[in-house]
Amino acid sequence: MSGVAVLLLTAIAALVPGQTASGQVDPASGDPVAALAEARAAVEEAPSEFEPALTLARALATLGRTSDALEVFSRARELAPAGASGDAVASAYLAPALLLRDLDRTGDAIRLLEKGTDRRLGSADIYEQLALLRLADGLVDGAIAAVDAAVAENLASPGLDLARGLALARHAHRRGEALGYLRRALDGGVGDPVVVRLEAAGILSADGRYAEAIEHLRAAEELTPDEPEVFYRLGRILAAAGDREAARAALERHRSLQVALERAAEIEQAASADLAAGLSEAQGLAAAGDLEAALQRLLGLDGSLEELRAADVHSLRGKVLFSMGRVDEAAASIAEARRLEPNRVEHHYLEGMFLHTGGRAEEAAPALERAVALEPGLGEAQALLGMIAAEAGRTAEAAERMERALQRGLDGNAALRFNYARVLEALGRSDEAAVQMEAFERLRAEGPP
Repeated sequence: MSGVAVLLLTAIAALVPGQTASGQVDPASGDPVAALAEARAAVEEAPSEFEPALTLARALATLGRTSDALEVFSRARELAPAGASGDAVASAYLAPALLLRDLDRTGDAIRLLEKGTDRRLGSADIYEQLALLRLADGLVDGAIAAVDAAVAENLASPGLDLARGLALARHAHRRGEALGYLRRALDGGVGDPVVVRLEAAGILSADGRYAEAIEHLRAAEELTPDEPEVFYRLGRILAAAGDREAARAALERHRSLQVALERAAEIEQAASADLAAGLSEAQGLAAAGDLEAALQRLLGLDGSLEELRAADVHSLRGKVLFSMGRVDEAAASIAEARRLEPNRVEHHYLEGMFLHTGGRAEEAAPALERAVALEPGLGEAQALLGMIAAEAGRTAEAAERMERALQRGLDGNAALRFNYARVLEALGRSDEAAVQMEAFERLRAEGPP
């Protein structure tokens, strides 16, 4: 993909503020996992209503649970009232289309937005993004058709004007029409100004208006002094204008930036490989029972770590520390892993388990609730929440939690059966308690699977 194509996709992402995946969380909540838990509870209360489903889809998207989010967005569209329009309904098409775009499924994103336009939702954003995605897919005429359709519906926005300008800039016979739209975009601060200036410079240069084209590229250089594409374009236009010395300097800058980018990528790749090797070595030491050596190897991996790998380091360190009986340190390490990678269920569950083992049940419960919010089928978290409830004297809640754990795959867990029997007995449900004790005795007799 050319540098300008990459920049164009950046411009597409920048055109609709608040509509990217990171903007889907309920702004009332600063904790995306808590927002997810609230959204799940709302859907349980009203499973056939549109708004709760849409909120859940947005919460899932915020946490990077893209596959789940796409599924729930689809459900939300099914629940949208017939004939309904407005921003909320439009977002059920627009937000998942942007997720599909980020997965490089541009064709699927385009088809989804086309369904949105068929419903006449009154959203300029949908037509705008449809035009830009068609443009990114090389469908110039289709992009222009999308903005024309928006105008036919009396829809207008600065983003639509920019989309028209970008599309016209790529039309073989209508490039000259694009300049007015691109200038308006620059004046209005719409879209990525570097992309807009590159497009304007290309049009002006094709018309022999080199001085104006160079002015745009110099402005782009000030905005992104490390973007190779800007200097490549600048070098070519300076050469066409006859300024060979300046052209040579610009093209040399382009080459040096490209080399620097390639070198940085190589360094990052090598560092990532070293980190992966260190993690693998530490895992091997831990598996062999040499916990002290594993911990020392992990301590040597501190420094500028890529975020997810850093989360892996903290996670493994927490497990090793827990195995060594250093429970408070283990909880702190796994909490750091959770902070770095909040979408990973294991971090929340282990944090809850470590805190509970360390006698910090009040802190453990929220961590386990977060794990359940991320993965409703996690029986282990429900079982531990049941134990915490039982220890606090909330017997009815404990029974409910333990029953859920059994339903979520822990029916073969002897300890859970025993604890559930005790809770049921405390509630006066002796017959049910007897059933659980029978299951416990059977599982104990059978031994580990």
